[in-house]
Amino acid sequence: MTLNHYLISLSLTFILYLIFIKNKNETVLRKPLFILIGTNLISFNSYLILTNRFDLTIHLPLHLCYLTELGIFISLIFKSQLFYPWLLLNSLGGGITGFLNSNLDEEAMFIEHIHLHMSHFNLLLFSLFLYKSKYYIKKIEFKISIIFNSLIFMIVFFLNENFGSNYWFTKNKPPGINLTSALPEWPYYLIILTFIGLISYYVTYIIFSKKS
Repeated sequence: MTLNHYLISLSLTFILYLIFIKNKNETVLRKPLFILIGTNLISFNSYLILTNRFDLTIHLPLHLCYLTELGIFISLIFKSQLFYPWLLLNSLGGGITGFLNSNLDEEAMFIEHIHLHMSHFNLLLFSLFLYKSKYYIKKIEFKISIIFNSLIFMIVFFLNENFGSNYWFTKNKPPGINLTSALPEWPYYLIILTFIGLISYYVTYIIFSKKS
């Protein structure tokens, strides 16, 4: 399963590379991005609901990457760029992380693996879309996005404590093959992951903070 994860990630990365070098008009990417996210969200949730496998403690879009994907979809529907800085700062690092790591074990459903790969592919495609659009992140937007994520983290932490869920992995390490297997136990792995997330945020900000 681990080998399959990396083979799929490599294939999707190659597709993103082709899009990057072949596409000259960023507006062309908007419609495919919207269709891909819509298809991913509707097919995944419909399957879980129709087969009575939807679990509120696992399948809500509360993990940051899935929450970001949903935010992108809503932003495209309403043609609003209000949350673009926050979405972009989450997307680049989150997409790469999802390609390099998996939080799914061997008992996970096949559609969950599809959903994981497509969600992170969509995050990277959104990052590519904004890069081609020469999107610019301001310093104040960078700071507000960090504060916004901190507020969401506290809300998710409260939900996990009260409903027995593990969104954002605030209570336990994620299953599957991922970085946390090499990290110390709670709360240290969570602190390290937060630090890595801040580094990812800063790198993304540097890339998108220069007008071209």
